[in-house]
Amino acid sequence: MPMWSLCAQLCSRIKICKSINFIAWNNTCQINDAEPMGNKDGLIESVGNSFIAASSLPKELAGPCKGHNCKVNEVCIPQNPTYACVKLLEVFVKKRTREGSLVSQSKKTGQSTSFDCILELCEAGAGVDGIKGPNTMFHTESELEPFWWVNLGQVYKVQKVVSTNRIECCGDRLRKMLVHVGKSLDTSHMDLCGQFLGPAVNGQVIVINVAHSWKDK
Repeated sequence: MPMWSLCAQLCSRIKICKSINFIAWNNTCQINDAEPMGNKDGLIESVGNSFIAASSLPKELAGPCKGHNCKVNEVCIPQNPTYACVKLLEVFVKKRTREGSLVSQSKKTGQSTSFDCILELCEAGAGVDGIKGPNTMFHTESELEPFWWVNLGQVYKVQKVVSTNRIECCGDRLRKMLVHVGKSLDTSHMDLCGQFLGPAVNGQVIVINVAHSWKDK
């Protein structure tokens, strides 16, 4: 089954999904809470090539989830011959006036250095893989000013940055975290939009609301 079809299948199992946008070059599935035609408030603009209204998707895609009764903050998981409703980890549900959408997942990332963890190299991509666990994290070497970055691929107005700290230990290592945004990694094009002084605790979810004195990223 093509990757864009899997994206459509996921949409058919989430009530809030009104359209999808599949970006072929990085296999990213965007779930939107509005139709692609008419009033586009709330839609994510993209260079994707599969921008499709959910109303046009075949109902058979949902499988056993067809006509499911899951809540808007849940996804229907088929379990033949029935289904189960599972809470979505990253969904902002405020119909038509929602605060935003998760746009960082599976995007291109990088970091100043990569620490050689016991099980595997703790590389930058773990920061946007959507997996929360003791052995899934990005981790730099010990250095004076370590940094991590994600390229969202286009211009967005960022409203908040949500980070989950290391789960199993050493949570207090995270302190003085500065969040910058800009159109390139050149410091002359970056603006400081928020910070967390810490120290953090194990597994802490840190939400940094972004000041809107700037508009681009």
